[in-house]
Amino acid sequence: MEIKNAIVTGAASGMGRISAKRLAANGVRVAAVDINEENLNQLRQESNNISIFPCDLSDSSAVKSMMDEVKSQMGPIDRVTHAGAVMPMGKVKDLDATSINNLMRINYEGTVNMVSNILPSMLENNKGQIILFGSIAGTCPLENMSAYCASKAAVNIFGEILAKEVKDTNIRVMVVCPAQTDTPLMRFVDETDSADVIKSAVEKGMLCDPEEVVDQIEKDILTDKIICYPTKEAVYATRIRRFFPNYWWKLVAKNS
Repeated sequence: MEIKNAIVTGAASGMGRISAKRLAANGVRVAAVDINEENLNQLRQESNNISIFPCDLSDSSAVKSMMDEVKSQMGPIDRVTHAGAVMPMGKVKDLDATSINNLMRINYEGTVNMVSNILPSMLENNKGQIILFGSIAGTCPLENMSAYCASKAAVNIFGEILAKEVKDTNIRVMVVCPAQTDTPLMRFVDETDSADVIKSAVEKGMLCDPEEVVDQIEKDILTDKIICYPTKEAVYATRIRRFFPNYWWKLVAKNS
């Protein structure tokens, strides 16, 4: 389908920013959404096709107001790329309930907020694309990442079921499950008590290229895939965890 108007969350950095810039370069009008207003302002300078909408995705009323404003300014939305997320890490014993619940509000409830506010209009128009960034972290657990993995497991399942529920419409839903990718989200590796295997991947330069991830997303959205595993690393990790769940932990220890 032709994409004229799109919303991209997490647009201030990482794969959200890449997606927003690519869409704008292709003539798509982009509503760039993020809580980081400073970086959004920098992004806006890169294209006349980009408008910015600072928003806290965990605030359901703020998301509704933002979405209403976007649709008022731009008209029907053809695509939503929801990449907004945070990834603080640490052992369960070191994280209080507030910080864990806050992560779930941003990563999972933020996803729900976006979908709930775009799905009715897409159903009414019987067209649209919804790209949700889950993660292999939702199926391939790591120590010190309990909260993040739980939030992405919720996103993965929510998005997969949504895709099946709209299968008889012209709405396309795809869940993207990347492996460890070289984006600003990796700042949490230095700022928090992260998993050893991720620290090792960062130190060895083994993170996936975000441009390649976005390349694969654009290819897979044209297919009937519900889940996009954008790199071979994501495919291998998911298969090992699924078929050899106990061996998974030995492999993680070996690569730490």
